[in-house]
Formats: sequence, C-alpha cells, structure tokens
Amino acid sequence: MSHSSHSTSLVGTRWVELGLAAFTLLIGAVVMFGSIEQGIGWGDAGPEPGYFPFYIGLLLATASVANGVLTFIRWKPLSISFVSRGEFRQVLSVFIPIALFVCAMPFTGIYLASAVFIAWFMWRDKVRAKPYGLIMIGTVSIGAVLASFLIFDLWFKVPLDAGPLGDLIAMAGRSLK
Repeated sequence: MSHSSHSTSLVGTRWVELGLAAFTLLIGAVVMFGSIEQGIGWGDAGPEPGYFPFYIGLLLATASVANGVLTFIRWKPLSISFVSRGEFRQVLSVFIPIALFVCAMPFTGIYLASAVFIAWFMWRDKVRAKPYGLIMIGTVSIGAVLASFLIFDLWFKVPLDAGPLGDLIAMAGRSLK
C-alpha cells in the first residue's frame, strides 16, 4: 500500500475497498440466484443441489455488505492512495506483455509466443541496464523453449499446443519422410 501524495494517486484505498465489496456482493448474489434455481430446500434424499452453494453465497454477500459498511465507517483513514500512477505503470509494464503473450498463444502456439515473451523481457532489461547481448537473449529464449519441448513433448509425452506454425512445421516434417 502506497502512502504517496494525492497528486500522483491513481485511486484511493476507500474506492478499492468499496469496489471489492460490491464485486464480491455481486458474486454472492449470482451464486444465491443460481442456487435457488437448483433448489435450496431439503428433499427426501437430503439437501437439494443448491442448498450448500446458497448458504456459501449468502455468507459471501453478508461479508461483502459488512466490508462495505466498514469502509464507510473508516472513510477518513482510508483516504490514502491505493496505487500511484508510477506504481500502476510498473504493473502495466508486466501485465501488458503477459496479456499479449496469452492472446498470441492461440495463433502462434506456446513455443513461439514463449520465445518472443522471454526475449522481450530480456531485451527490455538490457535497455534498462542489464548487459544482455543479442546472442544471450536468443540463446536463453530458444533454450527455454527447447527445454519445454524436450520435457513435455518428448519425455512426458504431453504435447503442448504448437499453434498453426507448429502444425505447419510438423506437416512439412512428415512430407519430408
């Protein structure tokens, strides 16, 4: 939790507390509503399918309301910054490449996406002060992908999704045989 000044604050702690209370209240309400559709009573064979989930949703919703009330009670002490703009930029500098990595995997497969992901972070650190050369970046990123292929595909016999590019390489390899 940051105690940075309000001028660089992106969001205050009180708003995060209220947002989380509202979000968990919504989850509790959805669980309770879904449970009611399944039946929350007691039948001949015991509890109906929604019985236990309903009460778990009820507990979650009750705790969420309590957290919301506590946030209003502690409104003044919660005026501190939850995250500053600089801290949020640091989070985004990791989150955005991870999101792109996940979005790229269905199209490139895990191997190419992983090699680019590892190379990107090593290159970024090189730019930010670490002395990684291009040979080192290439060796580590390709080595990590090769190790993953050997461990999962060959040794454990658990193939990872190679994506369209991997399928193309596999087809080309089969046609050469």
